[in-house]
Amino acid sequence: MKIAIIYLIIISFLFQSCYSYKTIDLKDSSLVVGKNYKIRQDTKFVKSKLELVNDSTITVKEGKIRKDVSISKIKEIKESKFSTLKTVGLVLGIGLVIVGVIGVSVVDSYDENFQM
Repeated sequence: MKIAIIYLIIISFLFQSCYSYKTIDLKDSSLVVGKNYKIRQDTKFVKSKLELVNDSTITVKEGKIRKDVSISKIKEIKESKFSTLKTVGLVLGIGLVIVGVIGVSVVDSYDENFQM
């Protein structure tokens, strides 16, 4: 049971991202070609990389697929920002999990050696 919890903690740390997304207003800020954005047109956000900006459309790359998106159809857009706090937390969290796993294994082996 202890091992299952440890694996769950490790997996949850590995799926965290070192980036956070900040909502921007298209009227007040300009889009930067080459940056990553989360774009919502209907109900879900799609992570994409901006490739080209025109007056009425933008061209984004989602994985290997390029799409032209009308600016008027964009309901919300979030800009990718590198998060130092998340990165430090991820590294420290993984370190603590490793120390915990080593500690549990040492205690278990210590108990097995002295039980007769």
